[in-house]
Amino acid sequence: MMKVSVIAPMYCSKSVLGPSVNALLRQGLEDMEIILVDDCSPDGTFEYARELYRDNEKVRVLQMEENGGPGLARNRGIEEAKGEYICFCDIDDCYRDGAIKTMYEEAVRFQADVYATTEIYLTVVESLPDDLSSIPDENLLRYGFVPPETALDEETPDFAGDIRSRMDGWLKHLYHWSSIGKLYRRSCLEEHQIRFPAMRIAEDQLFILDNLIHADVYVSQNKCCYICRTGVVNSVTRGKKTPRVFISALHAMFESLECMDRVFRAEPFFEEHPEYRQMLTDYQIETIEREFCVPKYKEFGRELLSKDEGVGKVFTEYFGNMGPFIEKTLFDSYDRKSAEASIDYDGTSLYEMLKEHAGASNYFCGA
Repeated sequence: MMKVSVIAPMYCSKSVLGPSVNALLRQGLEDMEIILVDDCSPDGTFEYARELYRDNEKVRVLQMEENGGPGLARNRGIEEAKGEYICFCDIDDCYRDGAIKTMYEEAVRFQADVYATTEIYLTVVESLPDDLSSIPDENLLRYGFVPPETALDEETPDFAGDIRSRMDGWLKHLYHWSSIGKLYRRSCLEEHQIRFPAMRIAEDQLFILDNLIHADVYVSQNKCCYICRTGVVNSVTRGKKTPRVFISALHAMFESLECMDRVFRAEPFFEEHPEYRQMLTDYQIETIEREFCVPKYKEFGRELLSKDEGVGKVFTEYFGNMGPFIEKTLFDSYDRKSAEASIDYDGTSLYEMLKEHAGASNYFCGA
């Protein structure tokens, strides 16, 4: 059996495609396949990738029938995967050399359904190269997903406990929701039909929560295997300043209400403890509002967003004739809130923030 299937969605990714895939080919794991899923790029990324890797049996290049966002592209990859474990990579980022081999060996050692690393590297450099693996270590900042006081040493695994302790830990941000830097046993995903929801924002969060609820063995380890491109890129959450992100966040917020019911499926704990259903749903909605909706609302202002046809269409789609009233009520509440995003991947300001942290230490925690 193939050991690991690495799934990487692509969208207008010609410049970073080669370096990212080359880093995956340096993982030192023989029985590993790379599945590139193009999300209908208009710039010929699919044709470019297909030609580039036509003679490489380790790389498969697929294309979505229509643009659906990274979550649905990852789902397509899951359906095509042959590996014992599945791993995700954003095509503009990269894994450190040999990292996935180490992750696989640890996952097998612990018999994990999900093996999660708790740190990533952020790039602290003014001009980002296409090849992130070429950045010197002094320009990489270790970023911890969990509070330092709860993080164990690198060699000590943290086994998630029963469902109540897992959900309490989730609400305390002890299990981070990024899909990268983790391995997922494919048979577990299939058994519980765990997939990404059709959202362009916070789809990772629901996917990880679904895994945390249904995986028999969920193991976290304080390792750093992944380099994240922190700068101006094309992803929806890190891209250009446009109401598009606000619209995607609204969709994610309203869609989450339905998706949460699916995540809770067939788990008696939530029938016995409906208060956890409510707390987890509130947490999902509050996270999207805090990280995306409110900051973008403050950035563009009520007048501009109220006149945007795309914004109005979202409220009408979900609430019909009540749409304008819901919009007014929500915007009134946002006028009373402050913008408190955790990390805004937005170029210069982020670089200056990381540079300041890097001057004091090579590590900081974002929990």
